[in-house]
Order: sequence, then structure tokens, then C-alpha cells
Amino acid sequence: MNQVLGEKMQRLDAAKKKYTATKERLAAEKAAQDNLERANQMSEADYKESNNMLGEVEKEIRLQKETLFKESQKLFKLRADQANLIGDISGTLSASRNLQANIIKLKQE
Repeated sequence: MNQVLGEKMQRLDAAKKKYTATKERLAAEKAAQDNLERANQMSEADYKESNNMLGEVEKEIRLQKETLFKESQKLFKLRADQANLIGDISGTLSASRNLQANIIKLKQE
């Protein structure tokens, strides 16, 4: 009977040790899981922030492209106006030279 009781006590001690080890391992795994969940939440927050920043940057790029297009259109119109003015000036200079030549010719007569 003592021998049976001793064996049962040994099995009980072994079971307690196994239970304690399993409980410790479970606590460690729970801590690791909590750490991973915190890291995951931080990563998700970073991802959302990055997406928001990306949206803002894309909006800014779109606005800058629109501004660039409008300014290019203005520049094109100004260059066309410049070409017209240069033509007008050239025509006026030619007319002035012709008139000057006519005046000189009339003075000589």
C-alpha cells in the first residue's frame, strides 16, 4: 500500500511539475502574443498614416500638375502675343524706313 501510495505521489509530483511548466509556457506564449498584437496595431497605425500621407501627396501632385498646365497655357499665349508684337514692330520699322526713304527722296527732288 505504501508502495502504491509512493508511486501515486511521484505521479502527482510529476503531473504538478508538468502542469507548472505548461502554465509557465502558456504565460510566456501569452506575453509573446501580446507583444505581437501591439506590434501589429502599431504597424496598422503606421500603414494608415502612410496611406493618408500618400493621399495628401497625390492630391498635391495633382494640384501642382494643374497649376503647371495653366501656367504653360499662359506662357504659350504670351509667346504668341510676343511673336505678334515682334511682327508688328518689324512691320512698323519697315514702314518707317520706307517713309524715311521717301522723305529723303522728296528732299532731293
